[in-house]
Amino acid sequence: MRMLRFVLGAVAALSLSACVQVTTPIGTSVGYVNDPALEGMWIGKPDEKKSVGYYHVILNDNHTLTVIGISPRTGDDKASWGVVELTTVVLGGHHYLNAREISESGGDPDKTYDRAAFYPLYYTVKGDTLTLFTFDEAKVKAAIQAGRIEGTITSNKLGSAGSYDTVTITDDGAHLDALLKTPDAPALFEPLMEMHR
Repeated sequence: MRMLRFVLGAVAALSLSACVQVTTPIGTSVGYVNDPALEGMWIGKPDEKKSVGYYHVILNDNHTLTVIGISPRTGDDKASWGVVELTTVVLGGHHYLNAREISESGGDPDKTYDRAAFYPLYYTVKGDTLTLFTFDEAKVKAAIQAGRIEGTITSNKLGSAGSYDTVTITDDGAHLDALLKTPDAPALFEPLMEMHR
């Protein structure tokens, strides 16, 4: 899971403080087609405390993409590498991907996370810049409470440290995809990370 967070820069999306899950991956109602704009080598830094990471995206024949990410040794942090599977889809002109960790440093992903789970992101590619966006927890919670999106909000206790919410979008694939086709769908996401060629 550490590599999935690093490879995708999805610290906010997958941390306890900002957790939006989906029960159905984005794009199931229309099917997946690989985005050739993602192919090749990308360099990115999820935050100022992390080292630069290198991410090679490979297009597969089965409508999936494989990302091999390498995180060099930095200070006391050991070097690591991982493999992530992506599917990509375009809905209403908006580009989305679903990511699933396959391997971390040659072994299985962290068992505390659902290995079958896909984590959704919205993305843009402009020239040699790839920008990733994650669901904005506050906006998704508001949309669920207003009845725009079907979902659940579960409060989780952290003992004396407080609590955090887990937000899960439970809409079926067709309804979720229809929602994400709308012109204002990207407003449900917040910037996460930039990568460059």
